[in-house]
Order: sequence, then structure tokens, then C-alpha cells
Amino acid sequence: MITKIVRSFIAIAAAFGLLLTPSVASASPAVSGKPTTLELDAGGAQVKLKKGNKLQIKGKLGAQGEVREMTLGLTVFAQVRVGATAWTDIYSRSCQPNATFTSRLTISASADLRLYFPGTSVYASATSNIVGVVVI
Repeated sequence: MITKIVRSFIAIAAAFGLLLTPSVASASPAVSGKPTTLELDAGGAQVKLKKGNKLQIKGKLGAQGEVREMTLGLTVFAQVRVGATAWTDIYSRSCQPNATFTSRLTISASADLRLYFPGTSVYASATSNIVGVVVI
């Protein structure tokens, strides 16, 4: 009789432990990737753009402390924010071999512009400096 009770107790404890395992695993801190930097060059901290014209931007994605080039195909997003609204993706681009890219964007209203890299399992996410775009 005692053997059955002990076996039942061990089975219940094991089952209870298995049920808790996923919760414990999800509560552990996430592994972060290598720190990254992201730079936006649009011609200054605030640029004026005539309505209908395109804005040329340059971006550079880098990994701090790395001499070698970053992995090809990493996608960077250009995002805008008008007033206090949320950042909205307007464009995405894969980085060139030297982790840079250039692009021409059409922005129809005055807004803040930034670049955003969502990160990967190797590289941490990053955001660039913010450029104010004034459409005249």
C-alpha cells in the first residue's frame, strides 16, 4: 500500500514539475544579440523637402567591436512619425555588403524620420538618430 502511495506521489510530482517547466523557461531572460549601431544621414538634423520631391537618405548598420562585415541581407526599415503618433514603416531595404544602403523616399507630410533594425538572433535591435523632415 505504501509503495502505491509513494509511486502515485512521484508520478504526481513529476507531472506537476513538467507542467511548470514551460513557465520557468519562459521567465528566464532572453539571450541578447551583439550590440548594433544604426546611423541615418539625410543631410542634417532637420531637412526641408518640396512636396513631391524625393529625399535621399543613407544608412549604416554596424556591430560594436566587430571588424568584419555584418551578415548580408539584414533588413532595415525607414519609419516616420507624425506628431505623437506611433512609428510607421514606410520602406525596407536590405543592407549592401558593407552594411550600408542608400535610398530615395517620398514623404508627403512633415514628419520625424528614423531607421529601425529589428534585430536577429545574432545582432540586437537598433534605432538611428531622428531627422525632422519639413515638407513645404
